[in-house]
Amino acid sequence: MSRSVVLPEKIRLDVGFSIGICAADSAANLGRLLELIENETYPSAFTLEKVVLIASGCDPEAMTHVRELADRDGRFLLIEEPTRRGKSAAINQIIENFNGRFLVLVNSDALPESGAISSLLQEIVEDKDIGMVSASPIVAGKPGITSSVLQLMWGTHNECLIRLSDNERNNHCCDELLVVRSEALRKLPPDTVNDGAYLAGNAYQAGYSVKFCELARVKIDVPGSFIDLIRQRRRIVYGHVQIWKSVGESPRTLESMLLGNPLLSLSILIHTLAKSPRLVLALPVALIGEAVSIILAIGDNLSSTKKHTTWDRFGSRS
Repeated sequence: MSRSVVLPEKIRLDVGFSIGICAADSAANLGRLLELIENETYPSAFTLEKVVLIASGCDPEAMTHVRELADRDGRFLLIEEPTRRGKSAAINQIIENFNGRFLVLVNSDALPESGAISSLLQEIVEDKDIGMVSASPIVAGKPGITSSVLQLMWGTHNECLIRLSDNERNNHCCDELLVVRSEALRKLPPDTVNDGAYLAGNAYQAGYSVKFCELARVKIDVPGSFIDLIRQRRRIVYGHVQIWKSVGESPRTLESMLLGNPLLSLSILIHTLAKSPRLVLALPVALIGEAVSIILAIGDNLSSTKKHTTWDRFGSRS
């Protein structure tokens, strides 16, 4: 539920923002996402000026409804590409075409809960020093060890961002759902894998605060098998090393802080397990999977600088 906010006098006039979406392949969730965006009631101080949708390699028939929506509503801009060129290229097209003071980015396979986008906008508009705010990912996979590992990983992820955000030390945003201030926005280097993490790292280096909003919940698609989870983690860790090389600092996550601040990492893990004790059974499997993912990602970084620009899409939702 969105909390109310009293806007400063200087920003009580309409504040324009845009929403950017990258879709690829079947884009099975896209219809539900667009329906939510179209029907959402945003705070009275904000005006949705534009929705920029980059559809790369999507089934032409699946885009029929989207084309009709774009024809009916002038705020919707659909850019279709016959093949996928990577998410960084799609994000850069969104940056070139959006309008307004803020840009909301949401993955096409994610589904924000009602009021989530409003909560992000209210959070970022309160303080001009806030450059980015990311939402709280919620996972709901099928029962089993992979689902438990995912809940443990995302639970520690969210707890880590809460703590770092509260202490003004957060430099990381996951890309499921986030909002970025236009002044803090920069185009992504070619072949960037983790777009949200890069944008956050760049904003943090520029002196902006990077926040995490628990009220803004977003349901995310997750790998349905443990092998797919390792493949996903391999790509993400590869992208974090890539950001460390380009930005000069690695995204602060539970894993990256194990050497620099092991007590904080341990505290986050214990707190997460205390809230869901049954997840302790998934801990050994999670550690093994993460170790394998890190080893593979290091090998990828040593062998190539252009891996994982595009990747096979997989998840537990149809």
